[in-house]
Amino acid sequence: MKIAMYNLTTTTASGGIETFNKEMAKELSKRGHEVHIYGGKGKRIPECSLTVYIYPYKQRDKHPNFGTRFRKMAERWSMARKAVRDLCTRRYDIIYISKPYDMPWALWAAKRSGAKVVFSSGGTEFFPGYGTLAKRVDLITACSHFNADQIEKQCGIHPVILYNGVNTKRFKPLPAALKLKSRFSSDPETIILLSAGRLKRVKGFEYAIQAVAKLVPKFQNIIYLIAGDGQYMPHLKACAKLAGITKKVVFLGNVPNSRLPKYYSITDASIFSSIHSEAFGMSAAEAMACGVPVVGTTAGGIPEVIGDAGLLCPPKNSDMLAEKLDSLLSDSKLRKEMGEKGSRRINELFTWKHSGDTIESYLLLMLQINDSGGTR
Repeated sequence: MKIAMYNLTTTTASGGIETFNKEMAKELSKRGHEVHIYGGKGKRIPECSLTVYIYPYKQRDKHPNFGTRFRKMAERWSMARKAVRDLCTRRYDIIYISKPYDMPWALWAAKRSGAKVVFSSGGTEFFPGYGTLAKRVDLITACSHFNADQIEKQCGIHPVILYNGVNTKRFKPLPAALKLKSRFSSDPETIILLSAGRLKRVKGFEYAIQAVAKLVPKFQNIIYLIAGDGQYMPHLKACAKLAGITKKVVFLGNVPNSRLPKYYSITDASIFSSIHSEAFGMSAAEAMACGVPVVGTTAGGIPEVIGDAGLLCPPKNSDMLAEKLDSLLSDSKLRKEMGEKGSRRINELFTWKHSGDTIESYLLLMLQINDSGGTR
């Protein structure tokens, strides 16, 4: 198969959708398919041997402010106008998109080139006309049962479940990086907590900060690391100051995906305090793969990822979040058991091989290609 993995932010940002596009592209390429990555002109070109095409675009904050979704759509359409001709002339079997705003352009290119369109949903960015466009797409996948139910309620289509994967060659239990830990404390017994993700309100970091503040009287040697960047950082720093734990909260900024496992190697427990209906929870899955016990919220698809291999509490509840963390930090045996159970769960259910097996079977069926190969 010849596949275009089309998503503007694959080459301009880091996050769950961007990771999905890069890793799925590599997985499908390993299986012998010709895969090209399409993205916006940026500084995050995937480190792989795949062909990458980048296009200029007009950033969302340069468009009239008729709402966040309008700006996201306008940003993507500014790239699509330049990229769509290539989608047609390069004659793909599959045009694979990850945002609903790209559906009109992908369908337009497919009509002129004979390609099939696959839309892999990672959220609920619904807009007028979403349902009409979705019914014209050849295949829709959702990254969790929770996300699939949301789409079905919106437009009556029940997608195929295609869980995100974790790069388990990268995210795996490692010996503690003691030199890295010494950057934050000279005391080897210091307790390290870690959260990773974009600094946005929906991630609920302020509730994690409040929970850590409640733990400090009992665990005075605690340090809370936050890996990620975003416009919400000043607010979170203010939250830490208000809680009186400025010296206990360390903002790491953006940490490359390749370096996160070292941080997890010194982490006693990870916090995923989302307050929004998060469709999957990639960061939680990566921490679990590293053997780190996790405490997450019941928001969205996070419970599907964590299952019984971690602890859950309601969103926006810093008291219960602190209680769950206390139970982990007070019991080294429980931490070890949870960490090992989480790592097994990810390796058994959420690898890119599992995801690749699922999507490849549907693509081959859709194109009526048998396992012996061949093209349309």
